[in-house]
Amino acid sequence: MAPKITLYGLARVPFTEKCRRALVLKSLAFELREPAGPEDFQRWSPKTGLLPVMTVGDELVSDSTSILLRLEELCPEPPLLSADPTVAAQQRHLEDWADESFLWYYQEWLRTEPEAAPPARGTLRRVAARLRAPGRRASVRAELLRGLQDRLDDLVNFLGARPFFYSDRIGMADLTVYAMLRSLHMDQIPGAAHLLARREALLAFMRRVEEATGG
Repeated sequence: MAPKITLYGLARVPFTEKCRRALVLKSLAFELREPAGPEDFQRWSPKTGLLPVMTVGDELVSDSTSILLRLEELCPEPPLLSADPTVAAQQRHLEDWADESFLWYYQEWLRTEPEAAPPARGTLRRVAARLRAPGRRASVRAELLRGLQDRLDDLVNFLGARPFFYSDRIGMADLTVYAMLRSLHMDQIPGAAHLLARREALLAFMRRVEEATGG
């Protein structure tokens, strides 16, 4: 009997979404459990308190990238990485770039929204105070959206005429980029949905990923 797979994390978070779609792509049965409160984060992820994590039987796998790589070991087909080492390296690099880049923009947006961010301490409290100054918040938001627009243009260039990034088959980079774009489509960073809507190549890419991973 195959070990039970459980994915723990908030469904709306991109890191959970990319893992969920990887499980669907590989046709693996799993349960998604969302935290009901802060105590669940520590209970399910005792080392870091961060989600998502995945259990495979009694094995605990932390970090979304590690989860995807563990799924690749459990179920090699369809592969999440190309058999070509050069392409696989490109896919790994883009997966890391997408995670880090879009997380940075989201965290910076949170700094402009003190009500949405965790309580600040020390230096962070002083930064938050400056961002609340008249006119400063709007200026930072505009700057963030300009940067985000550049990153979306980077993705359009990386994709080129291929259906997926660096390959004709969906891989881990595609799942990661899709999850980040989905959060922008949901306007989790206000104004980002408008930027994405102007880039048909990325919208078409999202539709292809959805077709391959259950809508």
